[in-house]
Amino acid sequence: MKKKIFLLLFTISIPSLAERWYDVEIIVFKRNQNPNTVKENWPVSPNSINFSNAISLSDAAFLATKGLHFLPKKHWKLHEAYNKLTVHTDFKPLLHMAWRQNDGSKNVMPKLRLTAGKDYGDEFHADGTTQVGHPLDRGASLQSHLRIENQNDPMSQLDGFIHVYVQHYLFVEINLILQEAGEYKMPENASIILPPMLDKQDTIIQHIVPRNKQYETLAKFQESKRSYSTEKHMHSYSFDQKRHMRSGEIHYLDHPLIGLIIQVTKVE
Repeated sequence: MKKKIFLLLFTISIPSLAERWYDVEIIVFKRNQNPNTVKENWPVSPNSINFSNAISLSDAAFLATKGLHFLPKKHWKLHEAYNKLTVHTDFKPLLHMAWRQNDGSKNVMPKLRLTAGKDYGDEFHADGTTQVGHPLDRGASLQSHLRIENQNDPMSQLDGFIHVYVQHYLFVEINLILQEAGEYKMPENASIILPPMLDKQDTIIQHIVPRNKQYETLAKFQESKRSYSTEKHMHSYSFDQKRHMRSGEIHYLDHPLIGLIIQVTKVE
């Protein structure tokens, strides 16, 4: 009798020990919006991205050793959302892909390295300064460093990682950097310009204004002219979020310049 009860309990416990599988599908897009028009306090130095334990999504063979497999497009479910983003003038899709993974914990499941968009490696240095002409004063430059550990990597428009794991519940963590090419104005020496009438030794003002008031009067007429030099520069914007998810639900992670749509579905 005891043996039968033990076998029954062992049989019941088998499903609870079985590995669960999830299909993960993501869309990453950028907003076609000038960052200068967004009411956001952009950090001068975006947070560093830690790529330890990260695997490139281009390395399918290594991903398979970690229990991750790409899904064919016929199994993707977010085609409609992607198509709407494609035709909308306010958005530009950068990445759309899907894979299957198990229910590993945060320490077990690897981070997946995401790179997409234009490669700026031929135009800019890793600190954001242009490769043509003289680099900017790094002490004065804004948002001047792409936060990656390996500076020899391509300078992709989108770079970072996504981490999907199970810790009692489903979680997704993302840490992305969007790079946008722009311009940086550097002020040069200011010069004082006098109106032609005042830029002479003998002017009518000397006859009608007392000498002790001439300097005050001249100051009101003089014009300060400041010139600027314009340089191309790479600006970096950070997108760092963590979200608790429910299987089957579509989640949208928002940012003033970037967006991510994700659906994680349990495989029955």
